[in-house]
Amino acid sequence: MAISSKTARREGAALAHAARKNRRREYRALLAAASLMLGSGSVRAQNATNPDDSGFTVLSNATNVTHWGLGAGVGIEPSPYKGDSARITPIPLFYVDNKWISAFATTLDLKVGQWNGVTLALRGKVGILEGYKGSDAPILNGMENRKSVTFWYGPALGWQSGFGTLTASYLVGGNKGQQAAVDFRKAFEFGKWTVEPHVDTKWLSDKYVDYYYGVTQSEARAGRPAYDGTSTLNTTIGTRVAYRLTQQQSVSLDLQVTHLGGGISDSPLVGKRFIPAARLGYMYQFK
Repeated sequence: MAISSKTARREGAALAHAARKNRRREYRALLAAASLMLGSGSVRAQNATNPDDSGFTVLSNATNVTHWGLGAGVGIEPSPYKGDSARITPIPLFYVDNKWISAFATTLDLKVGQWNGVTLALRGKVGILEGYKGSDAPILNGMENRKSVTFWYGPALGWQSGFGTLTASYLVGGNKGQQAAVDFRKAFEFGKWTVEPHVDTKWLSDKYVDYYYGVTQSEARAGRPAYDGTSTLNTTIGTRVAYRLTQQQSVSLDLQVTHLGGGISDSPLVGKRFIPAARLGYMYQFK
């Protein structure tokens, strides 16, 4: 009976571990969806705004027309943590855009107004898989769990011109610190093809870096010294290529690489300085 009891406990622990892994795969799918939506849906959503409707949204007489779409995709991206290999993830896609809001997977913008091509919004964003569990990789064994799901909020600005689209945001995440991002992209149309180079820089506060990449004194061990995270800048460059199959249907491929700032890459938990990523998606626009 004792042997059976130990076996049952081991099997139960294995099932619980598998369940945790499955939940994290679902979180990764949502995260990849957010990234792909920002690349493949943003141009369409921004173009839905009428530049003649200047002023605060609440005072605008513009007709409220909703644009929305659904799709699917697949993404591959390695983890920055040592020993955590690249993952291929299925991606559910959706977007909604109208006079009042723009929603891209885990990001929701409440439109405040626009003036001469400059837009202002209040942004809410759910951060998915920003944390980890000690069982995710050998280097993380013995580390306290970092929360994977967080909520960020703050203002977001956009500027459209003939040179391209420039966006900026400053978001606060409670005890996880702050993050600010600046993104520039320019789309070139070639018949049914669209080529869109993009570059962005993201600043992460010392509190953010220390929470996700720091090592406390109690967590330190041989090969994993204590580390206090410092604020850092991550830079991403890439190109999105899209092909319009029909008026409503399109496919896209986004290739990019992120250079991790020193505050992150110097962490004993991190084994990479460059993080490449590829995302392939299909979108159907209903309206």
